[in-house]
Amino acid sequence: MGNQWSLLKEIKATNGSHIEALGDVPADSPWFSGHFPGEPILPGVALVAAVKQAILEEALKKGMQLQLHSLRRVRFMQPVRPGDKLSISINSEDVGDDVSFSFKIMKKENIVSSGHMTAKKING
Repeated sequence: MGNQWSLLKEIKATNGSHIEALGDVPADSPWFSGHFPGEPILPGVALVAAVKQAILEEALKKGMQLQLHSLRRVRFMQPVRPGDKLSISINSEDVGDDVSFSFKIMKKENIVSSGHMTAKKING
């Protein structure tokens, strides 16, 4: 957390296979540069990056390294704009040498994005 590209504000709860995190979308975020002038909308890749960051930070806390290798069924249902506050919910399941993650990103009561990521366990 803490670089200018990061939307992740805080990881507020973890419970074995579940992560809850909060995100802020600052108006001066570099993600909005050119996307789109006069009508800023956060690119979907920024939402995926926030999920990835939460997953990797929690894995490191557990002494585990992961290499994300696939995204599936990722949906972007509503636009995210400057000033929005996000709730990120991630569930994980071990599948052999991989870990499967399902995520949901909410803005107030509305789902703005959901999908699945898979990562390979490098160690741990």
